[in-house]
Amino acid sequence: MAMPPRPARPLSTFALLRTLPANSLAACDDALFDELFVARRYLWRRVFVVSDPDGIRRVLQDNTDNYLRVSPVRRAFEFSAQGGMVCLEGEAWWRHRRIINPALDHRALRPDLPTLIRLTEAAAEHLAALPPGQPFEIGRTLTHLLTRTSGWVFAGNEPEIDAMLVRMGRYPEKYGVFDLLPLPRRLRFVDRWRRSRAGPETYYALLDRLIAKRRSADYRGGRDLLWRLANTPDRQTGQHLSDAEIRDEVLTLAATAATPLRPMMWLWYLLALHPEVEQRLHVELAEVLGGGSPAPEDLGRLVYLRQVLDETMRLYPPLPLTLRSAAADDMVCGHRVPRGSVVAIIPWVVHRHRRLWQHPERFDPERFAPERTSARPRYSYLPFGVGPHVCPGAALALNEVLIAVAVLAQRFRFRLVPDQQVEPVAWTTLRARRGIQVTLEPRR
Repeated sequence: MAMPPRPARPLSTFALLRTLPANSLAACDDALFDELFVARRYLWRRVFVVSDPDGIRRVLQDNTDNYLRVSPVRRAFEFSAQGGMVCLEGEAWWRHRRIINPALDHRALRPDLPTLIRLTEAAAEHLAALPPGQPFEIGRTLTHLLTRTSGWVFAGNEPEIDAMLVRMGRYPEKYGVFDLLPLPRRLRFVDRWRRSRAGPETYYALLDRLIAKRRSADYRGGRDLLWRLANTPDRQTGQHLSDAEIRDEVLTLAATAATPLRPMMWLWYLLALHPEVEQRLHVELAEVLGGGSPAPEDLGRLVYLRQVLDETMRLYPPLPLTLRSAAADDMVCGHRVPRGSVVAIIPWVVHRHRRLWQHPERFDPERFAPERTSARPRYSYLPFGVGPHVCPGAALALNEVLIAVAVLAQRFRFRLVPDQQVEPVAWTTLRARRGIQVTLEPRR
């Protein structure tokens, strides 16, 4: 299976600064997959890599307010109102979370499921029109074909939002060395060396118009995500988000809207490498769906498909790296974590850790059978994070992937183009450096 280079020994500070911006996974040396708590020092900073489930619970659940997002991530996502939940901390973050959580939970999304299924069927028709045997890059193709499903959730029948989702789905792409250095905020001259992050501001006017439309008393459209953000008050204070706050939250959510499509790309890659798993998936789809389109109530019956998806996200987690800065001294797994230290929780490492998983490099959907899942530490699997900072779009992501695979796997097999080199690369999200080239094989 596709793997980045894995150093045998810890990288020096210079090698780390050179490697991290290109691919954070390539900085994960072999020792991290053996030890549950690793302490390192890189020049000015203490760095602790925590893979112990109890330590992960301490950082991301029990004492989460002490662990702030690191400045490179916050700087990248600072928009017009200083950003959405990725940038906020403290009470401001909790206020946004109280409004966004109900806007994206499974109950709010359920009315959209029939439309998502219909739009995915339409995408399958476009896919069927591709020339037989012609190679294509699966991630880019599926992103373009299925953008309308995310666009419907965001803004209903307003396809202008789709271009924003495509553009923001690549944001911020990668980081540079100057992103990682602790330079004062006023030193903006470093932008001449850093890749420009221009782009989000071009969508301010569009979002302002769509928000104003949904705040209007004359609005007769559906209760899409934009409507819910514009009209849902904070249940504790009764206050609404301002237009600028909604704009920043939508841009932040748009930057992660492509996240569900990335595990789907890896899912097809793994199925192509494991035909016995693909065959068992086809059997379940035939038994549950009988060759027809899935209905919303069918998604919970696709048990093996969910196991395949969970195992895919274990090996290729959509959010592969979480970095936090300790605001005050703390104790984690019996170790002192001083104020200002960086705590790294790396799902790419946790999910492949030799002390947490049997045969961690093996693709085995059966490890997510209910009886095996219940015997595993809760915080050893975190594809969308855990605790209060869990990805708010997780329910949307899971539904989009389950629908897309249920529709597409009944009609097609994706076959890998031979002799290609597939390399996972990651910072805020996980992708394949040169993409994954496939050909399409119709099943019916």
